[in-house]
Order: sequence, then C-alpha cells, then structure tokens
Amino acid sequence: MTRKFRRYGFLSALPLFLSLLCFGGEASAQGTAQGEIEGRAAPVARRMCLAGANAGALCNEDADCPGATCRDRDIVNLSVAVHYDAPAGDITAIRNMISAGSAMIFDVTDGQAEIGQATIHNNSAGTTRADVRVYPATCTRGTQIGNACNIHNDCADTPGTNDGRCGVWWMADTGSFRNAGSVHVSINHINDAGVDVGRFIGHELSHLLFDVRDEYESRPACGANTGNADCPDAGSGQTECLMDSNNPEFCWGQGNPANLLDLTGGDHDATNITEQSECRNNRSCWEQVVWAWPNTIREPGGAPDPAAGGAAVNPTQFVETDDTVRVVLVLDESGSMDAESPKRIERLKVAAKNFVSLAEDGTELGLVSYASNAAVASGRTEVAIAALGANRAAWNNAIDGLAPSTRTNIGAGLQKARDLITAAGGVTANTFIVLMSDGLNNEPGTQANADADLNAKIAMLMADGIPVYVTCTGSDLGLASQCSEIGTGTGGHYVDSADPAQLPEAFADFHERIIAHEGVHSVSGDLAKVSPKDPAAEIFIEEGSRSASFILQWANAAAGANMIIQDPLGNRYDTRQMTQGRFLRIADPAPGDWQILIEPRGTASPFVARAYVHNPANHLSVGVRYPSIVPNGEIYVYAYPKNLGMAVTSNESIRARVIRPDGSGDTLELHDRGRDTTGHGDDVPGDGVFTGVYTATAQTGPYQFLVRANIRGWIVSADAHEHQLDGPSTRFDREARLSTAVDDPRIVETTPEDDRYVVVGGGGSWCERYLCLILWGVVFLLLLLVLLNLWLSYRCGRTRG
Repeated sequence: MTRKFRRYGFLSALPLFLSLLCFGGEASAQGTAQGEIEGRAAPVARRMCLAGANAGALCNEDADCPGATCRDRDIVNLSVAVHYDAPAGDITAIRNMISAGSAMIFDVTDGQAEIGQATIHNNSAGTTRADVRVYPATCTRGTQIGNACNIHNDCADTPGTNDGRCGVWWMADTGSFRNAGSVHVSINHINDAGVDVGRFIGHELSHLLFDVRDEYESRPACGANTGNADCPDAGSGQTECLMDSNNPEFCWGQGNPANLLDLTGGDHDATNITEQSECRNNRSCWEQVVWAWPNTIREPGGAPDPAAGGAAVNPTQFVETDDTVRVVLVLDESGSMDAESPKRIERLKVAAKNFVSLAEDGTELGLVSYASNAAVASGRTEVAIAALGANRAAWNNAIDGLAPSTRTNIGAGLQKARDLITAAGGVTANTFIVLMSDGLNNEPGTQANADADLNAKIAMLMADGIPVYVTCTGSDLGLASQCSEIGTGTGGHYVDSADPAQLPEAFADFHERIIAHEGVHSVSGDLAKVSPKDPAAEIFIEEGSRSASFILQWANAAAGANMIIQDPLGNRYDTRQMTQGRFLRIADPAPGDWQILIEPRGTASPFVARAYVHNPANHLSVGVRYPSIVPNGEIYVYAYPKNLGMAVTSNESIRARVIRPDGSGDTLELHDRGRDTTGHGDDVPGDGVFTGVYTATAQTGPYQFLVRANIRGWIVSADAHEHQLDGPSTRFDREARLSTAVDDPRIVETTPEDDRYVVVGGGGSWCERYLCLILWGVVFLLLLLVLLNLWLSYRCGRTRG
C-alpha cells in the first residue's frame, strides 16, 4: 500500500495570520518570495484586510483590500529575558527602553510597525528564544571579570592595557528574529544617561526584526572593499540614518543605478561600499525592510516621513512574570504507542520518569496524557501542577499507568496543559510544556477540524508566551514537519527521537535547558566496552559556572551501571539512580577538567553520558532558518557563541554531526567567514554568527544536528557600533542538539499509524489492523464450522432416531 503524508503548516491559519515558512526549492529564494522575516512563525499581528472580499489577506495599503481597509500597522510582541534578579528600578528602566524602542520603530517605518506587548521575564533561567536579553552590570574585560560594576573605570585594566570594560554593549544577532537570535545589552548601558536609549534599542531591533545591516564602512563585510563611506553620502548634506550613528530615519532609494553619485531618488550610500550595501546586494535599508516584509510594509515613494504620517504610536503593554519554574509534561497515549520493541510507551515511561527524577525540589510540575482526547473520564491521566519534594509517587504512578488507546489529539493535550498552568497561577518567567507525540494529529473529528483545532491551540500558547519543547518518534510521514512547526511556532525547541534510545535523552536534555543548563560534551557507546578504570569522558567546566549536571542513560532495561564523577582536585562523587540511568548535580563546581567514570553491570547496552553547565557569562545558542524544507532544499543551521555576554568569532569552524532520516551519519561545518564562492551561506564575516548549509536532503523525514564548539582564545566579533575590545575569549566548550524536517507538501498521509492499529482484548494489547482482520476472519470461519458440525450432528441424530 502506498502511504502519503500531509504537510502540516499549522500556523498558516492562525487568527493573527502568522504564516509559516512554507516549502520552497531553496531557502533563500523562498524567504525572498514570502518575506525573509515576514514568513516566520512569530508573535506578530501582521497588517491584513479587515473586511471585504480579501478579509484576512496580508496587505500594506487600503488598495489591497477592495471595499475595506488594511490594518494600519504591524504589531510585534517581544519577550525580554532578564538574566539576573532585577530590582524594581531596573524593571522600570527596561520598560522605558522598550517603549522608546517602539516609538523609534514606529517612526522609522513611517508608522507601519510597533511593539504591541512585551513580556518581561525577571530572573529568567531557561528562556531559549528571548528577543531581548538584559544582563547584570559586571566586568567583562580586565582583571576583575565577573565583579559588579557601574562604569568601565570600576573594572581594573590588565597591566599595560586599557581593557577594563563594564557590561555587555548594545548588539544584536542580525536577521535572526525567532531563529535563536536576540538583542543583547546589560543594565548599566540601559541606565547610561548619555545614551538615547530609544535610538539604541531601535537600531538593534532593526537588525533583529528587519535584517538590515549598518550603514557605515568599518570592515570588509561580505566583500573586500574598504573605504570611508556613510549613509547618506557625507557630501550630500542629508541627515545620517538610524543604522549610521543612530539618527532617526532609514536610508532609502538607490538614486540612478547607472550613476551611483546620483542621490536625487534617495539617500542610500552613493558608492555602495557600506556594510548594508555589500551584504544586501546594494539594497538600501528601506529596500531591505520591504524585502524582509514585502506583503505588510510599503516602501516610501519619496523621502521617508519623519512624523510617521501624523499617526501616533500605541503604548506598549507590559506583562511581568515571577521566576517560578512551572512545567507540564504532555504525553502521548495513542494506539501507535504500542508499536516497536521496546515499545514506544515503555520508552516514554522511562523518559518521563527520568524528567521527574532530574527536576529539583520546588519545581512546579504537572502531567497530562492524550489520545483521542485528554479527558480523565476517557481514561487519560492528569496530575495537577504542584511543587516537587521528596515524595514524587503521584507523578511516577501516573506515568506507570499510561496505556495505548485510540487516536491522536495533540490540541486536547496542549489545552489541558494550559488549563493546569492557568489554575496554578499562570505563566511565569520559566513556564514550559514538554510534548511527546508519535503520530500526526488526527482528532477531533475530520482532518480539517483536527488541523483547525491544533492551529487554535498553537495560537493560544503563542499569545500566552508558553514555549513547547517537542520530541517525536514514529513512522508517519510528515511527523517531523508537524513537530518542528509546533516547536518553532511557540518559540520552543524540537529534537527528534526516532531511535529507541533517544526519547529518554530528549527529555533529559529538555530538563537541563529549562533550568538554564547548556550541554558541554557527550560520549556514547556500549556498556560492554567500557572500562571502569578509564575515564569515559573528560569534561571542561569553566570558571564562574554556578552548577553542573552529569547524566548517564542506557537503552536496555536489563543493563545497569554506576557513574562516578571526579573533579579537578581528585575528589570523587557518587551519583543518584533514575530509571535506566544515573545523575548528579553539583553547585559551584571547581573550574577545570572533570572526569566521568562508568562501572557497567548486567547485559550490554548502548549508552550516552552528557555533562551540562549553568554559566550566565557563556552561551551557545543554535537555530535553523526554517522549520521545514522540501527535498533537495538547503537547511541553514546557525550557531551564536557568546563569551562574557559578547559575541565571539574565529576562523575556526564549529562542527555539527548530522543524523539523516535513515540513521546514516554525516558532518556539517558552520563558519563565520562570509559568503562562499556561489554567493550564499554565511552572511557577514566576523560578526559572531556561524552558518552552515546542509544540502544532502533528498530523504524526507527528520534531520538531527549535534553542534559542538570548542572556544579557546577567540576574539570579540567585529561590530563597528560596539566598543572595540582586544584580547582573546576565555575558554569554554558547548554542544547543542536540534532537529528540522524535510517534507514534500504534494503528497498526503492517508493512513496514519493510529489507524493501522486496533484493540484486541483489554489491557492495551494491540496488533496490526490487517493481521487482526485475518485473525477475526479465521475465528469467524471456525465458529461457522463448529455451528455446521453441531447442525449436522443434530440432523444426523434425528435421522437415526
């Protein structure tokens, strides 16, 4: 039987009309057609026709809406992660910064975009996709790194230099809105009385939201030209723009392309050698904004309007959260969870119980399961959110009781999770949903109803600011696309778990992310080949780390092992048991090389051992450009290393291990060296954004990436708008996992796994539908033979009588 799959563009029908990046033969071309930023799943209310024949369609002026009007502006909602416990005065300063930034964005777009709501997560731990990140004022260079400071003079210089610096200067990951990029700044620079905070944050948000570059020539950017150009040209007599010295408009127009000295049609760089020109194919800032948002932002016909057409910016609405860690596990109990060996449901039980074991006391944890619905009356599981303590029987017992049944209604599970969060007090700075699914969403009702229902649930979570961490396993074609889009649409994260051992690993990885731990290093192998005398891994923990976690997991339930952790001073630590694993968490770990020693017992089994660290000064964020692409398209993978809060770069590559849908392996290099010979790939050399383009994508299904960076003596990224800081980065190692999908939208799944399984007897015993039909047919024939035999015996008895 030929099986086809459905393309799940879940976000395409959201009430906010968020269009997912659909499928295109090449990612860059697709982004150009739909809008490089506009097409991304993001918390944005885009301009649309408010009524008439085109009601709901994207628009940038009333003429696009026959008989009706076009919404007058795009509304962007932002999340702000405050990476320390900010007092009330700092929160007020952050609010004022966002309000001023909204006014600036409104002005420079001629009233076409503003910030609608900003959610401020104070003392945020695991927020993975904050749009703005605010750091404490600490020394980032000199001899007192990590000490509290207010100004640069508070940070002692290295002898013979003038390198003492306080805080993270204004910077942004250009064009990376909803791709793991953020605006970065520390509170001392927000509070700097000499800074026009609205122009500074407006400048950085323009980088993030519109993908525009700076309009000055300070380095070879995307090319080899150097010079001394400004935008507009220094000799033109026009005012400098927001992207060049923070003056309040965007450069516009190209003048006469045949005469680059002709600026009568605009004020763009006359010689086309600014960073914006070279990196953006000679597009002016305004042309780049429209290239990124073609259906909802209109380029001015003449000079930009400094008064935004007389319109007024609306006040930004603020939501502030506390720092409670509040999580709900949403677990799949559909019929196909009985498939494979070991059964998916058994692997899920191990994964979920490991999460319960890893969670720290005080974590508020809830649990729900779903099949055709999420109702307790239908046999589904529900544990209300409560703080974890020593006794965790309620959660573990609920997990042990999971049993496969009926079909898949992901929306019902997400709705129930949201209800539990609301009942517990609402969204906090660290509220998450962890979702596991093994199949395509196919309930409630018809497939169209099921799609619409899940669309609505994703919109709900996006509006609430609740990210979903998603892991999926199963053979439904199109499953990877569904899961990737759910994670992307909610600002969460997607890691595939098709291999039997990967489901518990994914849950452990999600837990560590939630508590702000980043992966340092991992090793895998077979317990039968491990020597207890030799370290299985050496892990470097850098100075300033607040805690470290060590996790060992094995796949075979009959196997076992102990894990011993040795610190750089030679001290040894025993570890704690969890289902098919061991773990340890250490506060204030000594800096240096740690060792993981494994003592196997029982049968052979694949294993993985991972170390994680929480260090607020060092980070490696990763992301993909699009949640899904078509076969033979390009997967863009990004990595953003930050040392002491600052972007760092190197001529070295960051390497990724790739696992393709068929389980075969490959490698990918991410680099920060600029465009390749074909003109695509990495954008700007030396900006601290590492890019890799993976092209071996003929197979459909999930592609997994394990990104590893060993950062030693790198340099602060070149950015002419930030303070130039000399000296190498401190050493730190990081690794991060993520997945994306390759799917073909032209074919549709006709028989999802749920429909290939039916119940035989009680207790969750399942078999394939067609085998069951054959068996039932045999039983029916046997019954007919018995009845026929009885009837013949009766007839023969009467005849003899």
